[in-house]
Amino acid sequence: MPPRTRLPSQTVAEQHAEWLTLLRPDGPFLALPVIVEALPQGLETVPTETRDEIRQAWAQVQDGPDLLLPSWYDRILRTLLGIPFNALVQGSTIETLYRRARPDLVAYGPSPNGRAMRLFIYKHPWDEHLTRGRGDRPSPVEQAATLCRETGVPLALVTNGRFWILVHARPGEATSTAVFDADLWLEEPTLLRAFTTLLGARRALAPAERPDGTPSDGLASLFARSAQAQTQVTDTLGRQVRQAVELLVGELARLDRESGGALLADVAERDIYRAALIVLMRLVFLLYAEEQELLPTDELYQLSYGVAALYDRLARERDQQGEEVGDRRSAAWYRLLALFRAVHGGSEHPDLRVPAYGGSLFDPAGFEWLASAPVTDRVVHQVLDALLILRHKRGKAAAERLSYKGLDVEQIGHVYEGLLEFSCLKVDEPYVGLIGRDEPELPLHLLEEEHAKGATSFLAWLKDKCGATPKQLEKALAKTPDTVQAAALHAACDNDEELAGRIRPFLGLLRPDLRGDPTVYPPKSVLFTQVGDRRATGTHYTPKSLAQEIVQHTLAPLCHRPGPAEGAPEDEWQPKPAAELLELKICDPAMGSGAFLVSACRYIAERVVDAWERDGVPADVLDLLGPDHDREDLLLFAKRRTAASCVYGVDRDDMAVELAKLSLWIETLAKNKPFSFLDHALRHGDSLVGLIDEAQVWTFHLDPQRGRSINARFETIIDDLEPMLTRAQELREEIEAFPADDIERITEKQRKLAEAERLTESLRLAADTVVAAALSTAGRPEDELDDRLLGLADDVQAVLGAERPEGTKEFARESTPSVLEKQLRDTLENWLKGTRKAPVKPFHWPLEFPEVMRRGGFTAVVGNPPFIGGQRLTGAMGVDMREYFVHHIGGGRRGSADLCAYFYLRDLAITNNGRVGIIATNTLAQGDTREVGLAQARDKGWDIYRAEKSQPWPGTASLEVSLVWTGHPKADERPILDGRQVAGITSSLDPKSRVVGDPYRLAANAGQSFIGSYVLGKGFILEPEEAQALIDKDPRNRDVLFPYMGGEDLNSRWDLSAPRWVINFHDWDEEKARTYPDCFEIVERKVKPFRAKNSDRRRREIWWRFTRPTVELYDKISDLQRVLVIALVSRLVMPTFVSTGHVLSHKLGVFAVEDRASLALLSSAYHYHWAWASSSTMKADLNYSPSDVYESFAMPSSTIHMEEVGCELESARREVMHQDRIGLTALYNKLHDAAVHSPRIARLRQAHIKVDEAVREAYALDEEREPAICEFEARVASEELPSWRAIELDHGFHQTRQGVRFTISPQARDIVLDKLLALNHYRYQQEARQGLHDKKRSRKQVSAAEGKPQGTAVDTSMESREAGAEESSFDGLFAPPDALF
Repeated sequence: MPPRTRLPSQTVAEQHAEWLTLLRPDGPFLALPVIVEALPQGLETVPTETRDEIRQAWAQVQDGPDLLLPSWYDRILRTLLGIPFNALVQGSTIETLYRRARPDLVAYGPSPNGRAMRLFIYKHPWDEHLTRGRGDRPSPVEQAATLCRETGVPLALVTNGRFWILVHARPGEATSTAVFDADLWLEEPTLLRAFTTLLGARRALAPAERPDGTPSDGLASLFARSAQAQTQVTDTLGRQVRQAVELLVGELARLDRESGGALLADVAERDIYRAALIVLMRLVFLLYAEEQELLPTDELYQLSYGVAALYDRLARERDQQGEEVGDRRSAAWYRLLALFRAVHGGSEHPDLRVPAYGGSLFDPAGFEWLASAPVTDRVVHQVLDALLILRHKRGKAAAERLSYKGLDVEQIGHVYEGLLEFSCLKVDEPYVGLIGRDEPELPLHLLEEEHAKGATSFLAWLKDKCGATPKQLEKALAKTPDTVQAAALHAACDNDEELAGRIRPFLGLLRPDLRGDPTVYPPKSVLFTQVGDRRATGTHYTPKSLAQEIVQHTLAPLCHRPGPAEGAPEDEWQPKPAAELLELKICDPAMGSGAFLVSACRYIAERVVDAWERDGVPADVLDLLGPDHDREDLLLFAKRRTAASCVYGVDRDDMAVELAKLSLWIETLAKNKPFSFLDHALRHGDSLVGLIDEAQVWTFHLDPQRGRSINARFETIIDDLEPMLTRAQELREEIEAFPADDIERITEKQRKLAEAERLTESLRLAADTVVAAALSTAGRPEDELDDRLLGLADDVQAVLGAERPEGTKEFARESTPSVLEKQLRDTLENWLKGTRKAPVKPFHWPLEFPEVMRRGGFTAVVGNPPFIGGQRLTGAMGVDMREYFVHHIGGGRRGSADLCAYFYLRDLAITNNGRVGIIATNTLAQGDTREVGLAQARDKGWDIYRAEKSQPWPGTASLEVSLVWTGHPKADERPILDGRQVAGITSSLDPKSRVVGDPYRLAANAGQSFIGSYVLGKGFILEPEEAQALIDKDPRNRDVLFPYMGGEDLNSRWDLSAPRWVINFHDWDEEKARTYPDCFEIVERKVKPFRAKNSDRRRREIWWRFTRPTVELYDKISDLQRVLVIALVSRLVMPTFVSTGHVLSHKLGVFAVEDRASLALLSSAYHYHWAWASSSTMKADLNYSPSDVYESFAMPSSTIHMEEVGCELESARREVMHQDRIGLTALYNKLHDAAVHSPRIARLRQAHIKVDEAVREAYALDEEREPAICEFEARVASEELPSWRAIELDHGFHQTRQGVRFTISPQARDIVLDKLLALNHYRYQQEARQGLHDKKRSRKQVSAAEGKPQGTAVDTSMESREAGAEESSFDGLFAPPDALF
């Protein structure tokens, strides 16, 4: 074969795509965009003399490998790759590699500390297999990957002379391998150049980062950057899969119109969606299986059935014959259907043997009507093209062929999980699919109506509907279709000229489908459209790294003995016996695509193999694997056993259940073995709505004790029903007991599951009745639920007892529902539906998983429960659901708790005193959500043994999350918080304090802190020029015109000036306000109509005034020249002075002080850390609550030293801000950046050190003047606390939850917080003795004593809502959706 030559028209990106396609790497390899960026000139060339030398050497080594192999290795490493002799070290001489799979050579490269290991080189005999192990010994490639992970050196080169395998492996990531065959280097010189380019010394031995911290072009760096670029791969594939489903649905709709509606007449909308999605899921599985060579590889399969081969054939035909021929053929579709049937049922033809995989995914009975839909070859080609060829929207990378071997199971799950918010809708009128971020599908008549209102209105409407910019929309509307585009539109309209004419003016707005045709839905079409938003229901795809972390720390204590539960160091952990590990029961109650279950399956299987290698592989396992198995075979066998008996999952979306099955099938797929049987373990239903205790079934009530007293009649049929559940349990245990190694066993499992489900069907009816009655009476007195259940009891008992056969086997047979049963089910469906679009599907844990729940519950629960804030819960799920959660999951504890709190409580309820590991929004440890969830768990005896309090979500969702692990840890288990060992972890996810209790508000701090004015109305705001013009017109207007300062202004403006002005009529009545006619007219014109739409009557009535003018605030500070203010929602938590002539926004906290000692105190590390410990957060920002922070902050007596250091701090700040023209945020970003060493920043850091030392001294003086403080502290602290003077502050750059900060050390912070809490309790006790906290005093006195001046008293939740309200660029102009004032 002559060598390939690069075509003159081939771009660099196409050249790189070509050699990547030839190489076909395994695992997540180098991303094409990264390669193009790093090698913009293409691959490096190999000099002719070097190529000739390699050709000659290769010919010689093949003739005498035993003699010439060492010199061949040397020639490749030294001559071809250019690795210097002094860079290579014998692996046997390196002490750190002792007792490991030592490489023959280690190649060293440069490092800041001299040099470091960069590449492990393994040289094996000529005939040794590199990817297969021997017995229990891992393969050479696996051994190399293990060493890479253990040492942190990510690269290895494994060779036997002919095959040179590049290995990349990092901790927690999949192994990547690329096999370079020396026998192909002369036929495919591009591969030789790729080998030399990647593994040449300059690239392979380079560090991942340059000295300045930027990524290098070294090979390790390319892999690291490619891992980050995998997000782009996933996003691109997700977009293309969505388009492929849309195209397939559109094709089915076209065929339905051609058939006069016969094709889809009896097919429900949801089933059309499910069918299209299942087809795409089947194709992904087949592409993955083909690349893994789990399906036949012979020519007959490729020619007649292969999916990838079919794509290649269709692509050739398109190139040779054009698109039109594909529109007239349907052979490809029927070839796929035949393959689907063969995969499900198998093929025994002597020339084509395919094992029967079974499983619901390929079941032809599921969508038989697809065989009547002659989908065209062109559509099939475009669908396959979307699955196989990545076309990134951004960047210069060429289209690249996707390797499914390089995709994680989790990535595939992510792609398809994005489709779960879509469905199909049958429509009678024409619709069009538009461009833009939101890509909406809209009825044509609506487009025409909006267009008729005029260009300006139409553009504004389109901007809102499409999520496109006005410029994009104007450009689209200006497009004039050419002849080809007009013809495509005509065809898309089913050749309806009138319809095409109506759409033609909007053609530029229509998005193209995968064929490039405009997206048009003629009458009687089926839309593939977004009907929900899983993000709106709080569902976010979990990245692999987070799922692995949750699973690891949940299961490690359960899988090892000794292990973390015994306090053993990790290198001493030992796996429990395999039989014990396979008894574990792990559940994810909101499993989505199954990411957590896949991680759990991997983790347990690894421990099982470790145990087998230590204790010996059981004989039955050896018999099944055969004598030639290796560790990979053993691990795969363990995964299949684990999947069959250890993992369980639930999801309220039926397609999520199918997707989770697909994920686990791919993870456990074995050649010539059927799919793992998972139907019994992965179930459809709502985890939160349903019974969790068998006693609830037998007593016909959510409260078994109450049920026993009012439903005694049910006891007469329990004796008959209980054996049915026992038999169902036995059947399910039998399902798990034997492996699914052939299709006959799978069929037997299906039969047993069907029998078990028929046995429990009547019990489900009773359980559904209990839940439906509870939902229909949610929020009402308990007696109403009792009465409703009593009213239904006779009907339920009649249905359960009707014609009940003697034996459970007879009962398990199919039966026709009675009229009474149908009526009862209709009633229940209405109650379960409530105000929702569809009824809730209750999930009854003791009926669905009796073999687990009868043994006490699951060993562990893991997951990422949906995120829905407490204020949005009612709107998203219904009043009845929220009330149900509060009373029947939350123990009646009210408050605006997020949904994750209820999932957390449900997780605890279904565990057998085991472990729970979850990811949740960081509100889990805050406010009402903490009280409902973590606090109640603590009260019930659960302990948090590990947590990450807050970290950014790594995906696209903009939120902060907490990672929480709960259980009943043993005495020697060490709690870990934010990676640091602590004495214990509180329900607020803080280190357990040596002082117990919550802080009190102190009377001494009353009346000093305020929240600024809540304006509510954009019309109050003026530009400075407008304000000045009004003052020039009438100087009296100065009485009501003021500079307006917001939170963002405070932190961003270098001169702390107000960028806007505001009209402020104080607390005046309307008559007085009208005496300023110029300003009043503006407010009447701009604000009154806005306020008139407000649901709050008081806001409508006082439309000319701020909703909270905070008159008391301005009275309090009227005699001050300046005032100390702080942005309430910010990571900064740093106050500063502003003049008192401003109106201060509700985004500002105001302290009625002007002395520099107060600046020092509130800028100190003590106040900073107290604020973070005492406040809630909004995303990554602190939501400062003056009542929770300032009023509880035990302050020291002011000192002259504090005044002096406050002066120095103010001066140091002003110097940098004025000279660099930067605001507070930018200033403190520099202060916290260890790379910034300027003298001015050094001065500011030193000023903060002096502030902290001066404040510490002030606390010490108080402590020394008042010995009772130390005596009180000694009584309340669980262990002795050092004196204030003895605290080592240890200022420096320390890791905190807010990132790296220049502050006191974590150890000092913990001591400071403990002492501040003790001092708060001491001060409160002293005040209480003085009668300052007497509850019998008048409300007015209490308000003053607790620091809530009349007129400005707001509780913590109100402050949080108002300070954190998300608005436009104006502060305080629009009401937060749930604010009361």
